[in-house]
Amino acid sequence: MSKSDQLKSQDWRSVIRLVGECRELGDDPHRWRRHCVEQLARLVGADWGCCPEMADLRSGAPKDLGVTYSGLENGAIESALRKLQASIEHEPTLYGAMLAYFERMAQEDGACLSRQEIIADRDWYRSTSYQVIHRSLDVDHVVWCFRTLGDGGGDDSSGLLLYRETGARGYHARDRSILREANAALAPLVGGPLARFTEPSPTDLAPRVRRVLGCLLEGDGDKQIAARLGISVHTVNQYTKLIYQHFGVCSRAELLARWVRRGWGGRFAWID
Repeated sequence: MSKSDQLKSQDWRSVIRLVGECRELGDDPHRWRRHCVEQLARLVGADWGCCPEMADLRSGAPKDLGVTYSGLENGAIESALRKLQASIEHEPTLYGAMLAYFERMAQEDGACLSRQEIIADRDWYRSTSYQVIHRSLDVDHVVWCFRTLGDGGGDDSSGLLLYRETGARGYHARDRSILREANAALAPLVGGPLARFTEPSPTDLAPRVRRVLGCLLEGDGDKQIAARLGISVHTVNQYTKLIYQHFGVCSRAELLARWVRRGWGGRFAWID
């Protein structure tokens, strides 16, 4: 590895800052991931990216548990991506390059590899992965980085993928190192301070219900919430029941304990 490829002190500071910022947004599974991808794309000069959570990577038939995209201004592209994603889940061999990455990941958990390390240019441009997926999105270079969640006994993983448009340069070793170290720091927090896709999220609630949730978490009583939001106490009680049901808790104390136990603070990015 050349000197220019090694991580610099500012790279480490950026990764540490990113982890702290993600923790601030950790109670919302989409917001922390979106912020993560935005910042990493800026750090390595990617055009856009995504942060998926997947299961059964070692089986050859990976399952999508959720994904957050960032950097896509065109909704039509994101719609096309989701259709491709569904096609890939139905027929994994459609994206053979990613399956090849998963085989490498089985040998090195957390490996961060560019498509050039997976498949040579000559084979890449003739592959289904490029012709059907990348070419249709006008992207060429991609870097994959997945790390197993929990103690490694399961097969759920959190991933980071960053893309560059056709004609852009490939990813250097330093770019991959930044991505690898970021995922190494973030993955152990997923399911703890960083919410998973597989758990209930505040963003699944209606905006008015989310505002009541925020008041509850700040310790307000029913009458305080009603006065603060300009709604009746009866409405507060109805919304509170919805919140308890959504998060699978039976009391305000249990709800608060959930937030405290996960290390979530008093900044609620999900309140509009």
